[in-house]
Amino acid sequence: MNDKQLKSLITIVECGSFAKAEEELFLSRQALKKQIDALEEELGFILLLRTHHGVALTPAGEEFCRHAKEIITSTDAVIKRCRDMTVREDTIRIASPYHYRLLLEDAFAEFHRKFPSIKQQVILESPSNALDSILNGEVDVAEYIYRPVLEDMDLRFMKIFELPYRCLVAPSHPFAKKRQLTLDDLKEKNIYIHRGENNLIVEMSQYGDGSGISFETIGNDVQQITNICYNGGVFISKAYFLNAMEPLIPVPLSTDHIPEAVILYSKTPSANTKKFIDIIRELYL
Repeated sequence: MNDKQLKSLITIVECGSFAKAEEELFLSRQALKKQIDALEEELGFILLLRTHHGVALTPAGEEFCRHAKEIITSTDAVIKRCRDMTVREDTIRIASPYHYRLLLEDAFAEFHRKFPSIKQQVILESPSNALDSILNGEVDVAEYIYRPVLEDMDLRFMKIFELPYRCLVAPSHPFAKKRQLTLDDLKEKNIYIHRGENNLIVEMSQYGDGSGISFETIGNDVQQITNICYNGGVFISKAYFLNAMEPLIPVPLSTDHIPEAVILYSKTPSANTKKFIDIIRELYL
């Protein structure tokens, strides 16, 4: 007894005749009859009654066919799970926030050079989703920014480098010729900050005599940022994000708080994840 025989039996019953089943399975009627005859001989009882109007199951055939469907469904599910496992073994899934430049570009290139047979799958998602994805086993590695909350989570992280802030301006803006800016330089200017920069938002809100520096928070919309800069405004975010937006110019900003890039991964990393982490250590630590 084999899967081909079981699937042929189920198809014949569902089609109601050998003639219709042969069209469905692309097998001759003779080949189908041989399969069913061999199955019945092995089982020791009749499954199908052949009539001029088609086929009908015997009582034993009904019971057998019902369980045969369960066997096929279960077997197909197991095969799919095993195939998915094989795909995951040949793939490393890397979560990255929605922005214009990948944080670990050098690591991706080096990983591909050393392990060309392992596919790197970049998954773009929000930072909050990246945490859940690591914990749920949906991704292997995630680009992230260090936050104290990571110390108490059931995962591992590794600090890799600092991500100082930059002020993005149009080439014609007076700031474009400066080598560095301070918070004092931002007073009474048209300032916009990426809404995810919580520490910088607090620092600017409390700067000076407590009155702070006026600003608005916005998202990562390229068109909005471009219009802000070409209308004399200043957009502030992390360096790696802004360095990819030429011809707009990113100017370093001196602040008390400097964000740190980290990678997140499971406490029980896969073999591919360990290889990726080793490359991170080689390149950045």
